[in-house]
Amino acid sequence: MEKGYSKRGFIKQGSLIGWGAAVSGLKNAGEATETTPQPIDAGKIGGITLRQLQEQYRTALFNRFLPRMDSLVIDHQYGGFMCDYDIDLRTRLSANKQTWSEGRGIWVYSFLYNHFGKDPHFLEVARKSKDFILNHQPPENKFWISSFTREGVPISGPGDIYGNLYLAEGLTEFAKASGERRYLEMAKKILLEAMACYDREDYHYPINYGPSGSPQISAPRVLGHWMVFLWSATQFLEQGTDPEIERLAGRCVDAIMKHHLNPEYGLLNEGLHHDLSLPPNEWAQFSYFAIGIQTLWMLMFEAVRTRDTGLFLATQKIFKKHLLVAADPVYGGYFRSLDNVSRYTYKVDKVLSLQEEVLIGTLLLIDHTQDPFARNHFAQTYAYVREKFMHPEYAFVVESGNRKLTDYSKKGVGNYHHPRHLMLNLLALERMIDRGGKPSGLFG
Repeated sequence: MEKGYSKRGFIKQGSLIGWGAAVSGLKNAGEATETTPQPIDAGKIGGITLRQLQEQYRTALFNRFLPRMDSLVIDHQYGGFMCDYDIDLRTRLSANKQTWSEGRGIWVYSFLYNHFGKDPHFLEVARKSKDFILNHQPPENKFWISSFTREGVPISGPGDIYGNLYLAEGLTEFAKASGERRYLEMAKKILLEAMACYDREDYHYPINYGPSGSPQISAPRVLGHWMVFLWSATQFLEQGTDPEIERLAGRCVDAIMKHHLNPEYGLLNEGLHHDLSLPPNEWAQFSYFAIGIQTLWMLMFEAVRTRDTGLFLATQKIFKKHLLVAADPVYGGYFRSLDNVSRYTYKVDKVLSLQEEVLIGTLLLIDHTQDPFARNHFAQTYAYVREKFMHPEYAFVVESGNRKLTDYSKKGVGNYHHPRHLMLNLLALERMIDRGGKPSGLFG
């Protein structure tokens, strides 16, 4: 994921000096360095060798997740993914399909094909899902219908912007896998139309995971929206330059770093007014780690693509701050959100996706810098995830539960965050092993 770098004018203006200034005023942002430096064994993380980690990751992906997707979730007849499944009873709850899951699944299986041996089966799964969902293209500037029966009969009205964005992401990766550029152009069209919709003064999106009792924001600017736009743009631009997508990526970085990043306390705010100003109410105290930490590692991937040292170092600092604040010092893992910074009140349930975003981000830092903080947090989080979310008696990993993970959901299969974590970290481990554990040297 480090090929196809193209320096853009926006990043040139926000490079080492610019991005350093962007975070210099943050109070205690990222004060997360080791007090006593310890000798680093570059061939190990947390006592596990890189090759042992690689083998554990490969087992989780190729021996556990993918075979069970093949037999329990993938619809080999009609195409697509039937994710409504009881992982304990191993029973399908319904055969319905979601646009979100189709776009995400197209990306996962196209990415598998592109990076792990070009197995034609992976490409076929992606192609069948693509064919299934493209039968239902909406009119221009409209959102895809959100759900369908197994056969493809719509069972809902239009969904939200994320359905379109995940389809764009999936089609971007599928274009690379299939060699069919028309799908890259289709992805670009979907992205630009989605941004035009997002920019409208009457844009509507209810942020239903916000702080308790918070008013809805009219035509909101949403951190999660910029995040998916950016991740799609980064992957698009790895296939070649495109001025419009470069501008879109630059706009996302600008919105996140200059507006969603709260200058008072150094955390990302989820919801802003349409003009990117901070609402003077509960939203000004709300930071959603499940999206914020994910956004930050995506910013670091964008910095890798553009070779922007300033952006990488600034984001690294903010990423560490988020891990420190989100961490549960009693039971381990990371809390989903900080509902009120001033009152220090959290949503204390645990979701697997957040823990895996931490693993992606920390291994990215190890890959490029051998950062001791990242090494420690990766080792702790990796052990926590294996203990709390991996249950061999279930068909798939546990997706969410209470604070102590003594009670958790057994319904639904995630076909995106978990395999994405496994694949991105496998690629990072391969790079690290090839270098004998040494950092990449991209950022000094």
